[in-house]
Amino acid sequence: MKTIALAALIAGAGVCASAHADFSGPTAPANWSIVNSGTLIGASPVLGSAVFSPTQLVLSGSNTLADELGCSGGSYAVLGPCRTSATINLGGTFSFNWSYLTADGAGPAGDIFGVVVNGAFTPLSDPGGAVAQSGSASFAASSSFGWFVNCTDCIGGAATATISSFAFAQAVPEPETYALMLSGIGALGLFARRKRRGA
Repeated sequence: MKTIALAALIAGAGVCASAHADFSGPTAPANWSIVNSGTLIGASPVLGSAVFSPTQLVLSGSNTLADELGCSGGSYAVLGPCRTSATINLGGTFSFNWSYLTADGAGPAGDIFGVVVNGAFTPLSDPGGAVAQSGSASFAASSSFGWFVNCTDCIGGAATATISSFAFAQAVPEPETYALMLSGIGALGLFARRKRRGA
C-alpha cells in the first residue's frame, strides 16, 4: 500500500509553466521558419511574407496576375498548395489576438487564414464572412505551432493577418519534482530490499 501511495505521489508531481510574452526569447523571430509553398502561375507573381516586430507578426499571402486561378493545383475557397506560413518547433500553449484583411474583391474565400498545430492546418478566418475579421485564440501544441495565409485563387489581391498580444507558455518540471522523483525511486528500492529480506 505504501509503495502504491508513493508511486501516485511521484506521478502527481507538479509542473510549472514557463511563460513568455511577445516575439522574444524562445519565440524570437530567428526561431520561426517562413515558407512559401505551392507554385504561382500567371504574370507578376508576388510571394507572401512574414514581418516580425517585438510585439506583432504581419503575415501577408501570395498573389499573382492571372485570368483564372493563380495557384497551380489550387481551387477557389478550398485549402490548397499555395500558402505562406510561419511556424516554430516548440511545444506549449500559444495564445494571441488576430486581425485579418483581404484585398481580394471576390472576398475572403480566396485567401484563408489559420493556424498550423503539430503540422495540421486549421482555418480561423470565415471564408463566407467579411473582408475584415478578427478574434482571439489559444492552442496547445505538442511539437510545433504557427500561422498560415492560404491563397486559394492567388489573384485579386492578397490577404494580411496581424498577430498581436502573443503569449507562449511551456510546461517545465519544477525543481522540487526532480527531488521528489529521486527520493521516490530511492524509497521504492528500499521497500524492494526489505521485501526480499523478509522473504
